[in-house]
Amino acid sequence: MLDKGFWADVKLAGEHLRLFSEDNAQGVQISVYDVTGKCWIVPSETAQDIEEGKERAEKYARIYLKRLVNSDLPPLIWKRARSL
Repeated sequence: MLDKGFWADVKLAGEHLRLFSEDNAQGVQISVYDVTGKCWIVPSETAQDIEEGKERAEKYARIYLKRLVNSDLPPLIWKRARSL
């Protein structure tokens, strides 16, 4: 069950990533999903808190996009995740 968290979408040069930073039963977790390729770039990692999780998810997305399409990450709009 999701207690609290945030997610953000990135659409750039034909790529679509979804970033997550959420506090669940296992603690604070981050992940990055490639919606276009239907696979996890970062399946799940632990973070100290939600804000650190957002920063780390952004870092992974930035590195991935730089490598894949040689472009920087656009400004993100983090949205509050809904509780299940």
